[in-house]
Amino acid sequence: MQRQIIVSILLTAAVMVAVSGSGCIDRDSDAVKLQIAGSTTVLPIGEECARIFMKEHPGSRIDVSGGGSSHGIRAVAAGTVDIGCASRDLKPSELKIYPDLVLHAIARDGIAVIVHPENPVSSLTLAQVQGIYAGTITNWKEVGGTDSSITVVSREKGSGTRECFEQAVMAPISEEVTDRAIIQDSNGKVRATIAGAEHSIGFISIGYLNSEVKSCYLDGIEPTPENVVSGRYAVSRTLWMVTNGEPDADEQAFLDFVLGAEGQKIVETVGYLPVELLQA
Repeated sequence: MQRQIIVSILLTAAVMVAVSGSGCIDRDSDAVKLQIAGSTTVLPIGEECARIFMKEHPGSRIDVSGGGSSHGIRAVAAGTVDIGCASRDLKPSELKIYPDLVLHAIARDGIAVIVHPENPVSSLTLAQVQGIYAGTITNWKEVGGTDSSITVVSREKGSGTRECFEQAVMAPISEEVTDRAIIQDSNGKVRATIAGAEHSIGFISIGYLNSEVKSCYLDGIEPTPENVVSGRYAVSRTLWMVTNGEPDADEQAFLDFVLGAEGQKIVETVGYLPVELLQA
């Protein structure tokens, strides 16, 4: 009886080794576990890429959240997330504090100035936008609209979208966004605010444009992906995923997906520009 038990145990062990060696039992061998956070501009790319990646790699768990570019940079540097997302370049001060951060360009984006769909103003000059956001232009009649006070809406400090807007629009006149602006902490909230306030103005990533708001021509140029690629539309930026040092195996697997054909198609689908167009 004892010999039969020993033989049975040995046979069972041999079968398990054989099955494991064949690759039939380890279904999660390519499973990835990641925490991703940061820019709300990059959020739609991260969420959709994570959804498809997890579908194609059973057992994977990728949690994606927002919080803004500065949050994403701080979080990945602190090790509380695996990948940070940023819709702006790293500041010199950040590079000094976090010298090990590695940036991975995943897409290109433009920032659109938006108004309510019923606002008759459809085109603004850079100077007019500067005046509105500096607080020196306060009525829509000053820029060809109705006799109505302008409600200025802006992103919060630390937002990559605001950083890009300030560099492209406000820095040339050495002015800051008026302290009378309504502050919102995401592209979606800015869009919702403009959609619900007829006399308001805001700025969002072109990836968030929809029929709820109207994008304005800037110096005669429409904020479209084509005009961003050509360089005709000036208010644009690179979108990044950031790792603390060179990516580990899980981080690299996800970055490879985002930068591959399927991931870059998702980039286009959610309204941004694939990396390959930047290199064309």
